[in-house]
Amino acid sequence: MKNKSPLVVANWKLNGGTDLICASVSKFLRHNFKVNIGIAPPYVYLGDMANFLKNSSIMIGSQNISKFESGAFTGETSGQMLKEVGCNFCLIGHSERRQVFLENNASCQTKIARALEANLMPIICIGENEQQYELGLTKHILYKQLHESLQGQDLTGKELCIAYEPIWAIGSGKAASPESVQSIHAYIYEEICTIFDKETADKIRIIYGGSVNKKNAAELLAMPNIDGLLVGGASLDPEHFSEICELANKQAANATVQTNAEAVLA
Repeated sequence: MKNKSPLVVANWKLNGGTDLICASVSKFLRHNFKVNIGIAPPYVYLGDMANFLKNSSIMIGSQNISKFESGAFTGETSGQMLKEVGCNFCLIGHSERRQVFLENNASCQTKIARALEANLMPIICIGENEQQYELGLTKHILYKQLHESLQGQDLTGKELCIAYEPIWAIGSGKAASPESVQSIHAYIYEEICTIFDKETADKIRIIYGGSVNKKNAAELLAMPNIDGLLVGGASLDPEHFSEICELANKQAANATVQTNAEAVLA
């Protein structure tokens, strides 16, 4: 049984502008979501989004974070800067960062530490590519990504989230089946129990990303080991993303009712 409120995060990537900001803000200010909702717009819009949504429960996050704290690093943005502009979380190690910008597990480890130091929640993205998937190497790849990124991290009083995003599913329209994601998330949970203690592992959300939309969101969220969703393309349509958030709301409400019923019968 899930003991964490679902987390649904929108990753706008290199998309959006003032029109999307206005449409999204207008849409979300009219809703009272019970689940945790986050939006990660491009850097230049972080301040505007944080300001517009400051009186809402919507979290604002960055799509990346520098591994440096300060200095002569043109184009970099530190965790402290992100926190000061109003960020609550940051994505780290997204597959596009790994593939296009050659990020690796070592840099992810440093970036996670920087985010934690700045009191930002790191959302560490992990996942296998199509060739690795076909060769049956999924767990081997995830093991390396988890252990090499998380080993030695101090989560005392901090939050951490893991996003499983099979690379072959991102933007392809071929989302992994809820059953297969459930199985992989169970494996991820087992591994983080070996990296941290079980009490700490139980507080870490494990969310899924990869061609998530309103058609498959409910089935994914119904799985016991899927604690939320990381939404890419579908989040660029405020109406579509809002529907996904509503589905998460409904799922969370149903889970609460079931938990209360079980408590009465116990």
